[in-house]
Amino acid sequence: MGYPFQAADGSRLLWDPALKVGQAYVALAREAGELHGISTGLTESERLGGSVVDLPVFQQFTQGLYDRYCSTNNFVLHDLLRGLLLPSVVMLEKGDGSITRTPESEDGLLEDLDSYVRAMWTD
Repeated sequence: MGYPFQAADGSRLLWDPALKVGQAYVALAREAGELHGISTGLTESERLGGSVVDLPVFQQFTQGLYDRYCSTNNFVLHDLLRGLLLPSVVMLEKGDGSITRTPESEDGLLEDLDSYVRAMWTD
């Protein structure tokens, strides 16, 4: 049983992880959003058995976490945010969204992005 993340307009499946993986992602996103005062754009859907993703709001959420990551040199915070940011960037890009990057401040954040893209493949 999976936990699908679907674009709010129903146009595409962004990710379909295992149930517990999807639930863990949503719980982490919810808490990170609350901590940083950013809406996630994720709405749980009983019908879907997963989450509906409002892509414009989710883009702001992902950008906000990315900006927070880039604003500090704290390696513990980097590691904590990295686990949430990489799948967020993959889903956002799958929904034709993107973040505004500052590569000089990333500290290697997106080096494993291709591995995440392959692991989160949904087509």
